[in-house]
Amino acid sequence: MTSLESSGTRRSSPPDSTLGSILTSQTMPVSSTSEKKAHKARLLKNGIARPTIYEKQFGESLKFRSAQLEKVMDMGPADLVHISRYHRHSKQEEGEYHYCIGIDTSSLIQPFIYLQTVVLSEKSKGTEKHPEIGTYCCYNCFRHGDLHIRHSFPGAAAPLVQFFPCDSKKVMITLNTEETDLAGSIWRETYVSGLVRAILFSDSIERQLPGMCKFNPVPSTKDAKEAVNLMCSMLPKGPILGCNDITNSPTLCENYLVEALLQLLKLVQLHDLALQNIESLEENSQFDFSVLKAQILLDKGEQQNAVRLMYDVLKTHSRNGWMLQKQAEFLLGKNRPDLALIPAMKAVECLPTEFRCWRTLIKTYILQKDFKNALLTLNSSPMYSNRKKDTYPALKPKDFNFLYPSEGKIPSVWQDCETFGCISGYGGIVEFSPANQINSLSPLHAEVYEQTKLQATFKEAYNLLAIMTRQLGWTELLRIRSEIFVMDDEYNASVEMEKKKELDRNLAAQRATGLELKARIDGSCSNSSTNSTSGETTSRSTSKNSANSLSRISTRFRKKWLSERWLDSLFLIFYENMKSVLIWENERRGQDEIEHSALEWELIGNECFDVHHYESGVVPFQTSLGDRFSVFGCIRLLRYYLLYTQNLQQFRILNRYDKMKTPKYSQLSPYMLSENFVLTLVCKLISWNYRYYGEFSVLCLEVLRQLMNLTDSDSTFIKSKIAVLFSEEKSVDKEGDELMSPKKEGRRASMERCRGVSVIADRLIAWLEQFND
Repeated sequence: MTSLESSGTRRSSPPDSTLGSILTSQTMPVSSTSEKKAHKARLLKNGIARPTIYEKQFGESLKFRSAQLEKVMDMGPADLVHISRYHRHSKQEEGEYHYCIGIDTSSLIQPFIYLQTVVLSEKSKGTEKHPEIGTYCCYNCFRHGDLHIRHSFPGAAAPLVQFFPCDSKKVMITLNTEETDLAGSIWRETYVSGLVRAILFSDSIERQLPGMCKFNPVPSTKDAKEAVNLMCSMLPKGPILGCNDITNSPTLCENYLVEALLQLLKLVQLHDLALQNIESLEENSQFDFSVLKAQILLDKGEQQNAVRLMYDVLKTHSRNGWMLQKQAEFLLGKNRPDLALIPAMKAVECLPTEFRCWRTLIKTYILQKDFKNALLTLNSSPMYSNRKKDTYPALKPKDFNFLYPSEGKIPSVWQDCETFGCISGYGGIVEFSPANQINSLSPLHAEVYEQTKLQATFKEAYNLLAIMTRQLGWTELLRIRSEIFVMDDEYNASVEMEKKKELDRNLAAQRATGLELKARIDGSCSNSSTNSTSGETTSRSTSKNSANSLSRISTRFRKKWLSERWLDSLFLIFYENMKSVLIWENERRGQDEIEHSALEWELIGNECFDVHHYESGVVPFQTSLGDRFSVFGCIRLLRYYLLYTQNLQQFRILNRYDKMKTPKYSQLSPYMLSENFVLTLVCKLISWNYRYYGEFSVLCLEVLRQLMNLTDSDSTFIKSKIAVLFSEEKSVDKEGDELMSPKKEGRRASMERCRGVSVIADRLIAWLEQFND
C-alpha cells in the first residue's frame, strides 16, 4: 500500500449550505509526493502522527469558525487547533489546522502542552523575528462563546487566553493568570462542554470533521471522578445544551449533558459518586433530579431502589410525566404491559407533545395485542420536523496531509480507507461508495435506500410499524388499518365521486324540467305559475340530494379515523422495503448461487434490519463486510449486538423470537452474532478509527465491556481471543508458500503490524478494568 498518494477525505455537506467554500461530497486534492514524504518523516521521527490541513488563505479557518459560531446550535463544533508559520521561500505567513475533541480544557495546562507538542514536532522551528503561533479554540456551550489560547514559539511570555462571546454586543474577556470566580467558571464550563462533545461526537459520523483527532477525555480514574463531579455540578444548566431529535424540548433530566453523563457512567461505573453529587445538588437548591436518579439506579442494577424512588415520587407528584414514562418503560422491560398501561397513558396526558411517551404507550398496546389502539395512537403521535443539528461544515482546503498513525493497522481495513476516504458529514454508504458500484446498483435497492432516509420521530414511527408487522404479519396489519382508517386520498376521492354523481343527477333533472316547460310554453298564466313552482321544486330537490350525498359519505366513514398523510407515506415506504426483503428471502431459499456487489449486500442487510427481519439481515451484512470493510455496516451491527444483549427478553418478545424453536447447545439463533465475529468487528472499527486519529470510541468500549461481562468470560479471555483471531489472520499467507511473490511478501510483512490492533484492544480493556475495583 502506498503512503498517502491515494489517501483522500470525503465529507457530505449539510443541506442548505450558504458558503461556496464548504467541502461537498468529494475527494480532497492530494499533496505532492516529495512534500508528504518529508513531512511524514519529520513527524514520525518525533513520534507524532496528526492530520494537517493547509489553508487557501491565511487565517481563513479562524474567520470561518467565528462566522459559524454566530449561528451556533446545541453543543457547538469540535475544538480547532491552528498553527501559523513563516514560509522562507514565499516569504509569507501560511496557516495549517486540524480539529480535535477530548483535550482537558479545565485549565490552561493540557491545551498549551498540546499546542507545544504540535509546534515543536516540526524540524524547522520559529525564530524571534518570525515565531510560529499556535491557537487553540474551544467552544463554551453554556456562555455561547469561544475560548482562545494563543502562544508564540519561541516566546517567554505566558499564553494569551481570551473568551469571545458569540453575541457581538458582548465584550471579550481576557483571562489572566490570577484566579477569579469568573475565570474559574469559564474554565469549568468550557471543560464540561468539551467533555460532552468528546462523548457524543465519538461515534457520530454526521458530526465528524475531516482531520479530527478524538482523544480519551478521561484517561484515568482520577480524571473520570473529576469529570463526573463537574458534569453533575452543571446539571442545572443542562437544558442550555439542547436535546436529541426525539425529545421535543430539553428539561433538567432530558438534555445532551444528561445523555453524555449517562454514557460516561456506563463506562466508568461511578454511579455512586454521581448519585452523591446529585443528592447534594438537590439539598442546596430547588431542583428535582429524581428521574435522572432513577435511571442511574437502573443502570447500576439497583432495581429495587429505583422502583422505591419511582413510587415515592409518584405518591407525592402523581403528574410527574417523565417519572410516569420511566415507570412504564421499566414495566415493559419486565414484560408487564398490563401494569405499564396506566402510567403510559398518564405520561401521554402529562406530556402530550413528547413522542417518547407516545412510543411507550404504543409498545404497551402492541404487547397487549391491542393493535387497533396501537395504530390509532401512532396516528395521533406528535411528529417533529428534522431540526438543524449541531453539525458544522468543513472548509475546502488548499491541501491536506493525513499521515498514517504508527499503530492500529489492519491492512485490509486501511486499504478500504483509501477507497472510501475520510467519511464524515451527512450521507450514508451509497454517498461514499465508488461511482462504479453506485452505477451498478439495482433500481429497487436504490429506491428503498432513498425512501428510508428517515430521521427523528419518523424513524421511530417506522420502527413501530416494523414491530407491529412482526407481531401480526403485513396482510393482517393492512386489514386492521383499512378497518379503522380512511386515507386522506380515499376520502377526497369519495367526495369527488359523490359530487360528480350528484351533478349528473341534477343535470338530468334540469333537462326533464326543461322539456316540461317547453311543452307548456303556450299555456295560460296559470301555467306560468305552475312553471315557477316546478323550478322551485327542482331547486329544493337538488339541495336535498346534495345533503343526502354528504350524509351517505358521512355514514360510510362515521366509524373510521382520517389517517395522517405522513403515516400513509410510511406504509408505502414500508411496502417497498418489505417487497425487497421478500425477494431476498425467496432468493435465499432457492438453490441458485446468489451474486451481489458488496454495496448491494449491505443495502439488503439494512433493508432486513429496517423491517426487523434480523435473521435474514445477518448473512448479507456478514457477506458485505467479508468483501470489504464498511464503517456504516460495522456500526449498525455493533449497535444491534448491544440492542439484543442488553435487554434480550424484551427484544425477543417484540420481534417474536420467543416463539422460535430453541437451537441446540452451542448453536446460535439465526438473529444472533457470534462472539468471534463481534470481536473482529470491534477490532476493525478500532483500526478504522485509528487510521483517522480516533483513539476514543464509546461504542467500542461498550461492546468490549459487554463481552467481558458475559458468562464464562473476563478481560483475560477476551484478550486471548483477540490475539488468536489476528494471529490466524497473519498466518494465512504463510501456509503452503515456500517461495512468495514480492507482493505477497510485502503483504505478509505489513500484516505483522496487525499486532498493533491487539495492543490497542488490550489498552482499551485495561482502561475499562481500572473502573471495576
